[in-house]
Amino acid sequence: MGLAFRRDLLGTLLRGFQVYGDVVAYRFGPRRGPLRQVAVAAHHPEQVRLVLAESERTFGKQTVGFEVLADMLGRGLLTAEGDRWRRQRRTLAPLFTPRRVERYADLMGNEADRVVEESPPDPNTVVDLHLLMMRYTLRVVGRTLFGEDVDEAVPALHRLVPQAGLLTQKRTLQFFRLPLSWPTPRNRQMRSVRRMQYEIVDRILAKHEADTSNRDDLVTRLRAARDPETGQPLSVQEIRDQVLVFLLAGHETTAGALTFTLHQLGRDRELQEHVAGDQDLRRAALLEGLRLFPPAYLTERLTLVDTEIDGYHVPSGTLVVVSPWVTHRHPRYWPEPDRYRPDRFVGEHDRPRYSYFPFGGGPRSCIGEHFAMLEAGILLRRLLERYRVESLDPTVETAAHVTLRPAGPVRARLTAR
Repeated sequence: MGLAFRRDLLGTLLRGFQVYGDVVAYRFGPRRGPLRQVAVAAHHPEQVRLVLAESERTFGKQTVGFEVLADMLGRGLLTAEGDRWRRQRRTLAPLFTPRRVERYADLMGNEADRVVEESPPDPNTVVDLHLLMMRYTLRVVGRTLFGEDVDEAVPALHRLVPQAGLLTQKRTLQFFRLPLSWPTPRNRQMRSVRRMQYEIVDRILAKHEADTSNRDDLVTRLRAARDPETGQPLSVQEIRDQVLVFLLAGHETTAGALTFTLHQLGRDRELQEHVAGDQDLRRAALLEGLRLFPPAYLTERLTLVDTEIDGYHVPSGTLVVVSPWVTHRHPRYWPEPDRYRPDRFVGEHDRPRYSYFPFGGGPRSCIGEHFAMLEAGILLRRLLERYRVESLDPTVETAAHVTLRPAGPVRARLTAR
């Protein structure tokens, strides 16, 4: 089973659901003995709610996947656990309220205009939508974090992000994992990529600290933030880790969501025209893009006590996964699940809360949801006001690394309106 997951993780999960239903157990390793491992995939919205929203005394994040991710990205909000996570969440939450995030709208608009102005006016020129979106989101995150352009770091980050994602996924799916300190070829690669990522962060942080001007960016706010319960600030290492997560994961997820959404709109000119002129429909177009191509396509927990999922006994120490990629295609809640239909998100609807969870759920839902939706909405409006998008490929092959991303360039033509 491990080979099937390494070859086609998303396809294996979806086929398992289609054949076996809402709860599927996967066996890894030998059929019997101490090396035998079992993972349970839970796809029904009520089961997803149980896994994501249940008390952390029942489900924890002490999984191999999160440990490997912590090796690459440090112990920031994404990978921290227990008291450390609670303290970080309390400290950071006030920085990401809708009111605080709205202050970045002008900055996002300026960067969206930059994308529009830099896009080629010649309709015969083919562009890579993903590259355009990565540049936009990285510039937005860079200016939001540091109050300045990070263009000098863009080439290195474009190279490092997919490397980090692929190496993290491969190490997670290894049956035997040697300590990262052991000098295996893959371990050396991981340590090298991690070192280069932190070098970029440290270089920008040092430049930021040397600037004595009055700034109102996220790094300044991170340094000034205090836990409302204890008054404790974030440590220097915690700030480094938060910045790295915001810089890498924060830009790649939104770039992917925009890329997949624009590709779908570029395949249907009539729909694109409706979306271009309707604010509610633009938001619906993004939400539908996130349904079909959720950047956080899978998350996992470890059972800390014996528990029950849909009537099945699940022993303590079992890996449990939930997957927006699969649940977002559940035909009971999503008719024509593989069809791109933004009208699903227009007006009232009666679906369970956890039939749709691109930003996770429960106490560990994504803190950057408001930021991402504002950023994506502004770009979509500005780009479609100026250009018609024509997708040149009928489908986009996906790569399931740490986040979901296109496996290659996403070709399109932009025609001035």
